[in-house]
Amino acid sequence: MKLYRTELDSGLNNKEILIESNAINIDNVIGGIECTVSCDKTSTGYRIYGNVLCNNEFSCDRCLIEYKKKINTSFNTILTNNKDIVKDKNTDVIMFTISDDFVDLSGILHDIIEIEKPIKRLCSDDCKGICPSCGLDLNHSDCSCKDNSSNNELNKLKDLIK
Repeated sequence: MKLYRTELDSGLNNKEILIESNAINIDNVIGGIECTVSCDKTSTGYRIYGNVLCNNEFSCDRCLIEYKKKINTSFNTILTNNKDIVKDKNTDVIMFTISDDFVDLSGILHDIIEIEKPIKRLCSDDCKGICPSCGLDLNHSDCSCKDNSSNNELNKLKDLIK
């Protein structure tokens, strides 16, 4: 997502931008990524802020069904030519010199969305998963498998405890 200096100088106010997910290399997104962007001029450059909204489709880690999750997050970035501010190693600060015509926020949007994705992807908090023996989804019905704890290869570790 490129923002040109002329846009920044005029002062963006809740500009809506639709970005294709492949443009910023994001997986699992259904449709596009909706951004609402605003910009304020500061004494050292610009402050760009707004919201990011996208619908994602994931596979549940326990039962393997596909489910949808909406990601709605905000961002706040400073564009500056002040080297002291950039030296702070702050990821929300981008060097933006007088000679630059535009700034590309694709990397920042990519990182914001990736951070918001769940680490443990569950269709619901009380997901029961699948039966390790027959593969039946235990969320919909109980399986008729007997307790197969004797077939579990990890039972050999129980002998170490004894």
